[in-house]
Amino acid sequence: MEKLSSGEFFGLTSHKLETGGLILTDTAYTHDYVDWHYHENVYFTFILSGKVIEGNKKGKVNLSAGSLLFHNAQESHYNIKPRGETRGMHLELQQRWISEMFPHADVKEGSFELLCPKTKILFYQLLRESKIADDLTTLGVQNLVIEATNPFFSGSRESAFRPSWVDRVDDLLQDNYFCPPNLKEIAIVAGVHPVHLSRSFTKYFGCTIAEYIRLLKVERAFSMLAVKGNSLSTVAHCCGFADQSHMIRCFKTLSGNTPLFFRRLIQF
Repeated sequence: MEKLSSGEFFGLTSHKLETGGLILTDTAYTHDYVDWHYHENVYFTFILSGKVIEGNKKGKVNLSAGSLLFHNAQESHYNIKPRGETRGMHLELQQRWISEMFPHADVKEGSFELLCPKTKILFYQLLRESKIADDLTTLGVQNLVIEATNPFFSGSRESAFRPSWVDRVDDLLQDNYFCPPNLKEIAIVAGVHPVHLSRSFTKYFGCTIAEYIRLLKVERAFSMLAVKGNSLSTVAHCCGFADQSHMIRCFKTLSGNTPLFFRRLIQF
């Protein structure tokens, strides 16, 4: 079985950035099939456009634009690329970086998909920062990676204290962001009082319920921007925004740039 070293991925890498134990690669997938292999470092795969199927010991995962996948080091897997162009950004975390930044963290085994919209938007911002390439890029990349991975590594220690209603609420909002339920309806699904839900939501999600739903809408819009031919008005309508202007305002607030800016970045 083939082992891939730091910064090495199957495909055509158009951009690579290494800084202080972090390695970012922007890669176009060129192989229809990649046989079983594993990587030297812990890493994240973020699909920017197109589709890919990843197989591992647990089965297959269908990934499309906006999908974010975690892989532990030396976790074996294979890849199948459907027809069409597929492009992904990989973030590798060398062990020295993990040990320095999160010395007491337990890195989770295996590979699995991450669904948090806030984390995905941080990865889009990480893509933007990596392309700026000025004297502040190293600082910007390190900052964004710590912000994106902090809940991930911290969660491994705190999972035992995470109440079951949190996942039920997350599933509800992920499935109904277009027309979200009201506070009482969410509380019924959670099985907790509305007041407790309101007070505790920020603790587990890092924002209010309304902010989380806006994050979900923006994150879904990001994935639609990767599809050539989708107009901004179409994206806004399909993602539950009042109109295109509303979507642009939310993008600027939550990601720092306009949808058009990120469309150019993603489709480059």
